[in-house]
Amino acid sequence: MANNYKLTDEIRRFIIEKKKSQPELSCRALIPLIKEHFQANLSKSLINTVIKENNLSNPKGRKRIKELLIPQPFSEIHIEPQIKPQAVEKKPGIIENGGCFFLKVAELKLNLSFRLAENIHLYLPNLSTFQLQEMIEALIYTPIFKDMESLGMLLGRDMLPENLMQYAQALASIPLSQLKEPLVKLSLIHNINEINELYKQCLLRLNSYVVTFFPPEYQFLDFHEMQKRFYSLPAEAEREKGLLSIQLFYPEKFFWLNDIIWQEGFSYAANKVNESKILTRDGQQIWINPQPQFLPENASFFA
Repeated sequence: MANNYKLTDEIRRFIIEKKKSQPELSCRALIPLIKEHFQANLSKSLINTVIKENNLSNPKGRKRIKELLIPQPFSEIHIEPQIKPQAVEKKPGIIENGGCFFLKVAELKLNLSFRLAENIHLYLPNLSTFQLQEMIEALIYTPIFKDMESLGMLLGRDMLPENLMQYAQALASIPLSQLKEPLVKLSLIHNINEINELYKQCLLRLNSYVVTFFPPEYQFLDFHEMQKRFYSLPAEAEREKGLLSIQLFYPEKFFWLNDIIWQEGFSYAANKVNESKILTRDGQQIWINPQPQFLPENASFFA
């Protein structure tokens, strides 16, 4: 049973910032997020009390549309306020690089973007930790994706290209010498001479975790090889209450199409992910179908 004494000031701030940045989040959805970040079990009623005390309850009778005004994050960078679209729902179409949901699982397990945001938030004080975390996560995956809608389906929320560019500029304005201590804490200091290399190192860290879901023979593959075999697979993502279902497809002329060992390795990894019951930050369990399918003839990709 949840207890009031576990409601620390830090958790209270977490609830307030999460609710401000994602108004559609319910008390029930916040419970696993709090447990993930603080290893604390809070009751729905206690979370609801915090929300009501801060006048953050959603209007009754209709869902509130999320409108997040992005503040000016850095004194030397001028960022115009932008309205951020609400979390994405199920959309028709096949997303590119759907196999990156394996990386998404690793990111959730390591909580890498949030830990990084916590450590560098000091240098961008006008941003909330959670706004910064969302943008860092997007910037980590951006080099892989050509299509922003596909990236939005991976992240669980739409991302405006102009916002990403502005945040990238703000982050790049921080001297790397100032970031040395936080990067050392996260073991991300190696081979980083500019901010873009930080995102590459994050991808490599996530890849090193992903391979632990696969049979031992895959644990020697680098990011490039894992991308060719798995991350580049197109997918269809369906978001329902409490569940995020991922169906991966064989791309055209896929080299490992008839490779039984590849199929067994994929199913092995998908089943391990499913058994782990990993939740997104919106409280949805990620489930990957252990059997990839052939692309439907009438499949439409996001353009």
